[in-house]
Amino acid sequence: MNVALDYQPNCIVNLEIDLPADRVTKEWNNVAKAYQKQARIPGYRPGKAPMAMIESRYGRDIESEVSDSLSYEAVVEATKEKNLRLHSIQEISESSISADKSMKIRAVVVRAPDFDLPEYKNLALEVPRRAVTEADVDQLLEYLRDPHSTFEPVTDRALAMEDFAVVTYEGKIEGQPLTEVAPKAPAQLAGRRNGWVLMSEGTLIPGFAKAIEGMKIDEQRTFTLEVPETFPVPEIQGKKVDYTVTLHGINIRKQAPLDDALADKIEPGSTLESLKQKIRERQQESADYQFDVAKRNAAVKKLLGLFTCELPEQAVAVETGSILKDIVAESQARGMSDDDLKSHTDQIVETAGESARERVRANFVLLRIAEQEKIEETEPELYQAVLEMSERHQIPVKKLVKDLSRKGGIGRIREQIRITKALDYVVSNATVTELSEPKESAQEATN
Repeated sequence: MNVALDYQPNCIVNLEIDLPADRVTKEWNNVAKAYQKQARIPGYRPGKAPMAMIESRYGRDIESEVSDSLSYEAVVEATKEKNLRLHSIQEISESSISADKSMKIRAVVVRAPDFDLPEYKNLALEVPRRAVTEADVDQLLEYLRDPHSTFEPVTDRALAMEDFAVVTYEGKIEGQPLTEVAPKAPAQLAGRRNGWVLMSEGTLIPGFAKAIEGMKIDEQRTFTLEVPETFPVPEIQGKKVDYTVTLHGINIRKQAPLDDALADKIEPGSTLESLKQKIRERQQESADYQFDVAKRNAAVKKLLGLFTCELPEQAVAVETGSILKDIVAESQARGMSDDDLKSHTDQIVETAGESARERVRANFVLLRIAEQEKIEETEPELYQAVLEMSERHQIPVKKLVKDLSRKGGIGRIREQIRITKALDYVVSNATVTELSEPKESAQEATN
């Protein structure tokens, strides 16, 4: 096999490969025999048709299959022969078989960048660790208690903050129903009949609860609210909404008593003390997991600060696309509208690009560490990764393996396993100093 390399910027390498006729002929014969066994040709028993007839009838299919199988195989072999760290095959632009069965392949590959491997053993890491407190347990217990609350009507006083008001209301902007002015706005902003409204400053438009505070049952009240420029519904930002509200009822929440009966409802068979202990254990598991994630993130950040290298733009672009999908999905899950996403497009793309460059660089250094430490994936690890992907995407394992094999996906899964194991190695050899987590961060983690 003759190989010629042409190095280009952005870690691109052009390859020209000449495969000898004997190797191509061997693969050709193997593929042709497979066609011969399967062919159903009138006048011949299965598998007995002359090879010349098989090649005449299926020659193009045989050539295509031979070309596909040998091209990828030859490119991988060529990069190994030339000690080129292959990141990905960008394109196989030519794959032609001559009459003498020799084969020419032209391909464009992306190589891993060259850099001096930084010192990765005994990294000094400072990582905050959240301590689980009784306040954390009580806070989650209150959250679990909340759905078991009951409501009692109040008839002897006016509406107050933290009550639950039963109201009929309608919002208009310059005389037009809010639904016509802002059809994409949440329906509850426009109006409801006999709807329950929590008397809180965060209810509906800011100021709504304060405007109806003090109302009595069957009272009607009209008022105007100016929507803040920062309100999360762009169509009504800065506008004035006129509301007409009728109060039908007042209810207060009555918390369920914290006792064994409540614990049994939350988790059958539990007492209050055993439930608290289970909550404490689960929160400790969560805190331990968060600490492990923080250690890994700190190790990656430390490594990235120790070296720089050229990055293949194609790899960065692919990673950016993947991160963008995750950002959009997470934002939509949090209730962000398409209009909000569009208005922040530049910021989102910039953030995704920066994250992608760091992730690609981290992957390269971890793969080099895996190579240096002879860290390899095992076949059971590969099978488990494929099985999890099959379950996640609801694709049968055999079909998934076939699809991945065609697109080089198995190789990428192997790489990802090595990356994970290399990071495990770096963290296990690091010196970690545990820091107390700031109170504000701890509270956010438990919410």
